[in-house]
Amino acid sequence: MKSSIWGIIVIILVICISLILWKQHGRVVGSDNDAVTAGQKEALNVSNEQVANVTTTASNQFVVRPGSFPTNVNTLGAAELALWRSPIEFYGKVIDQNSNPVAGASVEFHWVEEPTKAGNKISRGESGPDGLFSLHDAYGPSLSVSVAKDGYYTSRSASDSFRYVGGGFHPDPLNPVIFNLRKKEKGELLVENNFPPGIGQIWQLHHDGTPMNLDLVNGSTDPSGNGQLKLEFWRDISNRKASVFNWKLQLIITAGGIIETSDEFPFEAPETGYEPSVIIDMSATNQQWIGEVRKKYYIRLSDGRYGRIDFYLLPYNGVFIVHSAVNSSGSRNLEPR
Repeated sequence: MKSSIWGIIVIILVICISLILWKQHGRVVGSDNDAVTAGQKEALNVSNEQVANVTTTASNQFVVRPGSFPTNVNTLGAAELALWRSPIEFYGKVIDQNSNPVAGASVEFHWVEEPTKAGNKISRGESGPDGLFSLHDAYGPSLSVSVAKDGYYTSRSASDSFRYVGGGFHPDPLNPVIFNLRKKEKGELLVENNFPPGIGQIWQLHHDGTPMNLDLVNGSTDPSGNGQLKLEFWRDISNRKASVFNWKLQLIITAGGIIETSDEFPFEAPETGYEPSVIIDMSATNQQWIGEVRKKYYIRLSDGRYGRIDFYLLPYNGVFIVHSAVNSSGSRNLEPR
């Protein structure tokens, strides 16, 4: 008799615990900053590492960040799987550098309808006469979009990844996402060089300002000091382990000029505005201190030829990379053939 009573008690406890977990599974925790409780972790079947990827919204729905859950769909509950299958719609428009619509651009969509290999989906299409394109009847937490067309450069200025779950992206047919392409014009034969010249090589600047001269036409260093580009670098080495330190860099175009550009496609050098050198002076107390330099410059050489350089520097150890392109004809056109 006693064993029967205890058995009934155990059954009642199991039912109560199940009901509590079931309610917690769909309950709002509070704001996005609230912690996920142990009961919710168990109901969601997630690990401690995955808890950081789960928040809730005012609509009582768990928000699951894409890629945060196991790849086996059988380990997901119905609510989580439903989030993976959120409706996807997308509206885009392709334009050129003059804001004209580009028709016939190839468009490729990638998305995942569920966290399994079988859930990987691809769709391809083209932009219409007005440059517009769209995607419908897809499901998943996020979408990747790529746009290209023969005879055009693809711009990196537009986003190509869009999160529908937890990312705040809202498609709007009246405000399509803009994708920029730049029409290729008649290029010219440029003299292009890389410093260092080979893959796997490392070149470093001295920390005491000792100049390094680069011959941008012949693709070599010039110990005589007659190279077109001179690099001078200073770095405080009083504490080599310091993560923030004083450093300074000077780029000099010998008897010529240099000007920084933010153009994504630096294909036409300006006629004026050049300075003999540019200096980046970085104090350790600078609130905008940087430990890496990525710059693009137009250059005008002493003989009137125009060119451009891509420059990279790691101030910590003086490692640098330069890519140069010079138009030997004297034209300001720097688009490669």
